[in-house]
Amino acid sequence: MHRLILCAIVAAIEAAIAFVLVLGAAVAYHLWGLHQSLATFDGHFYVAYGVLTAFVYGLFAAVACSRLLDRTVTPYLDIQHAFYSWTASIGITLLTAFLLGRVGDFSRVSLTTAYLVGIPVMFVVRNLVQTFVDGRIRRGELHYDTIAVMGNRADVLNFLLGGEIWRQGHKLQSTLYFEEARDEAGRLRPEAVLQFAQRNLRHGTDQLVFVGNLAELDAFEGVASELKRYALNLLYAPASRNRALKFLDVTAIGPNNVLRIVRTPMGETSVILKRAFDIVLAGLGLLLLSPLLALVALLIVVESRGPVIFRQARRGFNGDTFMIWKFRSMRVVESGYRMQQAQKNDPRITRVGRFIRATSIDELPQLVNVLTGQMSLVGPRPHAVSHDEALSRELAVYAHRQRIKPGITGWAQVHGFRGETTTREQIEGRVEHDIYYIDNWSILLDLWIIILTVFHPAARRNAR
Repeated sequence: MHRLILCAIVAAIEAAIAFVLVLGAAVAYHLWGLHQSLATFDGHFYVAYGVLTAFVYGLFAAVACSRLLDRTVTPYLDIQHAFYSWTASIGITLLTAFLLGRVGDFSRVSLTTAYLVGIPVMFVVRNLVQTFVDGRIRRGELHYDTIAVMGNRADVLNFLLGGEIWRQGHKLQSTLYFEEARDEAGRLRPEAVLQFAQRNLRHGTDQLVFVGNLAELDAFEGVASELKRYALNLLYAPASRNRALKFLDVTAIGPNNVLRIVRTPMGETSVILKRAFDIVLAGLGLLLLSPLLALVALLIVVESRGPVIFRQARRGFNGDTFMIWKFRSMRVVESGYRMQQAQKNDPRITRVGRFIRATSIDELPQLVNVLTGQMSLVGPRPHAVSHDEALSRELAVYAHRQRIKPGITGWAQVHGFRGETTTREQIEGRVEHDIYYIDNWSILLDLWIIILTVFHPAARRNAR
């Protein structure tokens, strides 16, 4: 199935749900809430409003589908985009009605109902649709991109079989082995490559991939120049068996083209914006929560001997070690270099400690860490040094979490990945969510995570 058709189908499904929500809320309120008859109900107006909302949301859904097919988003992690899309769709429709002088004809009750009910519905629909599509792709049952591959036989086979591209949505159209396209002197025959490209153009192939080492790339330059006459996508894949090293893009340093392997997750402007966001909210938080902080401190002193605040070594930004602040919730104080992770029904946890851990109140002193610049309000949760070293050995990409300041809460935490990590699935889930946050950071995402931290039940799941 062509990706445009696939995304159109996905967009139509989500747009239909949006239309039903908008029209259904209006019908329910006017006919049953206000006891109007069908004759007095302005159905044409609400149908037009529903169609416009559905059309706009469908466009956003098509973009989300394209991001999924480009593998830039993971299913279960696209809730933020669904929320923004639904909000923008309602907002654009209201703006249109305002410009046409019809905004006063809307029922505020039905409109508000449609919006509020639509948020969880769109979350569920988006995840169900994208999970279904992604599952079929991973099982090799759905292909939306055709490719043709050329290069030496061993390099082509390694590229096709080693990466299991058939399980990534790609369908192989044809191959050209250079061993069969050389002249008697061993030189690559340009006409053989051109004929290969022409055949694939006639078949509508999406991508033409050349696999080879850098020395072969120089020899391929003349053929590549000839291929520029055709409207096709010509890609170069280094002949390598390394699947872990990813090339992000090509950038220029002087006259040289260089491959970017790692980039800083945030630009200077974003760093300043996030820091200002942290300072303002952390300062307000300490000011408004000071009575609660004082009460918790008193309860800790009354129940058990020991410090109210304990400081523990954690691994933070760029792998640097810092001392995190927490309310003491145990009868022991561990340094972070050698410790036992808290478990369910851990006897070391005090009664007050059990409550403040379950409600995350024990984390509030970290607002001080935020003000001093060691942490951010939102980011990957920092682990004790001993746990950090163990997890780094367990999972190669674990250290990628340290490319941004650690946070009091994070994308992984609001999806239930908090507390004890005893299985590889828990570790991979936490790291996957943290890396998603780093790659998709925005101030709006930070605000959304803070809201979820307060109101979403998953944010308190697995608390110990």
